[in-house]
Amino acid sequence: MDETPSTENPPKKDFNKLDLSQLQGFSFGTQWSQEKSDPRGRMEGHDEAPRRNSDRREGGFPPGGGGAGNRDRRGFRKPAGAPGEARAPEAGAPVTDDGRGAHEARPQGPGDFRGGPRRDGPGGGRGDFRGGQGQPVGDRGAPRFGGQREGGFRNEDRGPYISPYFNVTFYPEDASFTALAKTIRNSCRTFELFDIAKTVIGKPERFVVVVARKTPESEGAPTSAPAAAPKPAPLALSVPDGLPFESEEAAVAHVLDKHLGMFFDVAEVDVDPPKGNFQLVNRCGVTGELLGPPNYHRYSQILQQHHASRIKGISFEGFRSRVESVRDPEVVNQWLEKMKKTTRYTWKLNSAPAAEGETPVPILFDSFDEARSYLLGQGREKVVRAVDSARFHGTILATLPAGEIHRSIEGALERQRRFPLDTANALRGRLRREGFTIFKKGSKGISYVCAVKRKFRVPGQTFSESIGSLISFIEGHAMVKAADLPAKLLHLVGPVPAPAAPVAEGETATPAPAPTLSPADQAKLSRMQGDLRWLITEGYVTEFLDGRLFAPPAVVEARKKEIESAEHDPENFPDAPSEATHAAAKPARARAPAPVEVPAALVEDSAPLAESSAPSADGDSETKSEPPVA
Repeated sequence: MDETPSTENPPKKDFNKLDLSQLQGFSFGTQWSQEKSDPRGRMEGHDEAPRRNSDRREGGFPPGGGGAGNRDRRGFRKPAGAPGEARAPEAGAPVTDDGRGAHEARPQGPGDFRGGPRRDGPGGGRGDFRGGQGQPVGDRGAPRFGGQREGGFRNEDRGPYISPYFNVTFYPEDASFTALAKTIRNSCRTFELFDIAKTVIGKPERFVVVVARKTPESEGAPTSAPAAAPKPAPLALSVPDGLPFESEEAAVAHVLDKHLGMFFDVAEVDVDPPKGNFQLVNRCGVTGELLGPPNYHRYSQILQQHHASRIKGISFEGFRSRVESVRDPEVVNQWLEKMKKTTRYTWKLNSAPAAEGETPVPILFDSFDEARSYLLGQGREKVVRAVDSARFHGTILATLPAGEIHRSIEGALERQRRFPLDTANALRGRLRREGFTIFKKGSKGISYVCAVKRKFRVPGQTFSESIGSLISFIEGHAMVKAADLPAKLLHLVGPVPAPAAPVAEGETATPAPAPTLSPADQAKLSRMQGDLRWLITEGYVTEFLDGRLFAPPAVVEARKKEIESAEHDPENFPDAPSEATHAAAKPARARAPAPVEVPAALVEDSAPLAESSAPSADGDSETKSEPPVA
């Protein structure tokens, strides 16, 4: 080719013809793929680059001629030959003078593993190790990357299930809420709203469940004028027990399975066996029960009834494919003996009473399908009803069949037991209607509930000498326990009788132990306990469930009215003293006041309320903090 191109146009037939002769030695590979590190410490592409380029030929054998154009860069591995036959190195591997790959020619020492022979592994014979991790390529079941499974992700807990179809809300049951409200009111103590919510949802007998479908989002509506959201489909409610179902068929099947005795008297009676020429009998391949001959007139009904009542998790077509035929006279006679007894259904709900002097004629059915059809025709409103939302007691949740509704309730219950925000919000209105005071403390907005409205002192406000000294001591020793007051305030040492606990109506008070103090000390103690009770019932002192006390400092009149009328106080309760300080200040033989007992009808154990009635030493935990609610 001339170095100076001609200015004349080439002939028309050679106008777009390309000359590719100069691209014969051009490599389309990247430079980093060609310059691999040599096991001996030298970079390929420097002193051995000419040999490597000339050694590349199909099959990977030592050079015997050109082969520069055959640049197959795929990771080709030739199959292993017969025993004793030399194996060719892989394509792309550096070749030594003796025709073996570099990883085969170089002797291996301890800690210098560079590869090895093929090993039969669970991954189809691939046993190469990656990165020195000791993990075969073919072993997909063993953990990789420091204990993680393939893909680098751990199989961690994803949290409770969140249903995309149903909304679930929990409310307190009437009887348990009445007992709980009475206990809080009699104690005059302050509880966290979350602790009350955890107590409500702690056991099924304390709450009711409300289930409703989620409103589907409108699709295809313009952004300027969004269309109204379509109304969700109603739920099918089982009338006898109030359980919700996704479809009417599921609700009817539940009623017939659990509450059939409400509508029919069921009894086994003797009847004549079927007549006909029966050569074989079909048998269920799942349960082994005899179904009947295919030419029996009720065979289809028996088949459907058996699938609905006995077969779970298998479609009707799959069930029919497992039915087997038995040509045995003994088996046929066995089925005939079985058919001599049948289940008879007698209708119990006669709509029209018999005339005087007449005997009512019973309505009988010898098959389940006939009884079912009659029930749905005559008393459908007593079996199933369409509703927008279903409300039922938590105690019957265990009888709800497995399905999306049951799964959504279990997931919502688990989420509320971890962080009961929705249940706490559902309790707010009812607690306010019962006359309780609900206020928030701190920047986290922790809500507290008490039957006593808080009161704040103003500068210069005077009390009696004993009350003034008591409230000043509590103000200076925030979160002190009531059981420590005799020793810390009155400096009494010895067995101190506990103050009498509030007694609910209908209960008998337990007599207090005989005091062992002197008459003067006993008078001081009784007066202090009376003053403390007055301060708590008036709202000047806050008492928590564990007996800790807090008295807010005096505020000006304008600030006093603002705080008492507001529901949110930006200042939180102070942290409780450390256990070490409390243990050092606690007298040796001091006795704690009797705890407020929760009625047995409400709760057998009050652990959720007793665990965290006061803020912890390190602040409020995440599970107890409640975001402000608009």
